[in-house]
Amino acid sequence: MKEFKSLMSYEKALEIVIKNSSEFDSESLSLSDSLGRVLSEDLFSKIDSPSFDRSAMDGFAIQAKDSFSISEGSHIALEIIDSITAGKVSDKKVTSGTAIEIMTGAMMPEGADSVVMQEFTERDGEKVRIYKKVFPYLHVSRRGEDIKEGDLLVKKGAILSAQHLSLLKSQGVENVRVKKTPRVAIIVTGDELVDRIDEKDPGKILDSNSIMLSSLSKKALCKVTYRAMVNDDQNEILNAISNAKKDSDIILITGGSSFGKKDMLPKIVGNMLFHGVTIKPGKPIGFSIQEKPIFIMSGYPVASFVQFYLFVIPYLESILKTKIIKDVKLPFSVSIASEVGRLEFVRCRIEDDEIVPLRIFGSGIISSISNSTGYVLIDEKTEGINKGEKIRFYYYI
Repeated sequence: MKEFKSLMSYEKALEIVIKNSSEFDSESLSLSDSLGRVLSEDLFSKIDSPSFDRSAMDGFAIQAKDSFSISEGSHIALEIIDSITAGKVSDKKVTSGTAIEIMTGAMMPEGADSVVMQEFTERDGEKVRIYKKVFPYLHVSRRGEDIKEGDLLVKKGAILSAQHLSLLKSQGVENVRVKKTPRVAIIVTGDELVDRIDEKDPGKILDSNSIMLSSLSKKALCKVTYRAMVNDDQNEILNAISNAKKDSDIILITGGSSFGKKDMLPKIVGNMLFHGVTIKPGKPIGFSIQEKPIFIMSGYPVASFVQFYLFVIPYLESILKTKIIKDVKLPFSVSIASEVGRLEFVRCRIEDDEIVPLRIFGSGIISSISNSTGYVLIDEKTEGINKGEKIRFYYYI
């Protein structure tokens, strides 16, 4: 039997995946519960920040013009009429010849336009000697100098970070609209798979796909709501798929995706939009829509890892309207060849600001992904990458 009736190009297969994706619904969450969620709308400032002129130093609030006569070795003396700390407001007005002692963060008192740092002053009872000339608004944080009312705070599609939450809290934001969290079901198939090795069952293989795909799904902003490990049995597989559909938005199935004796998934699942793509590794990837999108993935850990990055993550980015993968453009450290007609996923790491490829390429060599920190893609129309050529490096999530 021919291995695949035909192989679809990666570009065409990815187009089909994206075409069958729809933007996810949103929900309102309290700011404190929104870390790591995808923002559903642009957020704009409703207030200036800071919302008033405030002191940027500990010292004395004065009228700058009072200090203009100070020269090297001279000083002026001003009357201290009040003292304020952050959170307090003075009811006194600074006029020429007067000063108010002020702490960092306190609102500037009426009449004052600058702050003399404490280091350049000397207090004597109710008087303060000023030894340094200042100019208007020196050491004063002006209203709106950080953020002005109407400024864009956080853009739609941002994955909310601690920095975002701090910024939004400073603006008085209490609730935000975010994308709902995609629910992922993971089904691993194979008579040979076990959770732990028993000496009585030689020839078995420890299932590592479940924990890998669960971890990747969580890192890719999803929650895993269903996990099952089943034998290469049609009824078991169909039952697992039926259960998975009840509480998931995306179904990932590994094993049985090719054309071996026990590779029955494409026939069982049916309604395949594609099966077999020109990628290396991970060629026997399939995609179906049966109420929910179903990704049929390889049983080899490295191949399913690659398939997750090349298909599942783009699908998630499409439904969440965000960018999950970060990338950088750097020179390649060596020249490598690749097979024309296949998009090649090359496992790499960055050393001394260069992209260094790993020399291990097998689909079953798990160390090739644990020893790399990201990947580059060699287009199926090219024959490789030249040393020194700048190429895009994609970081693992």
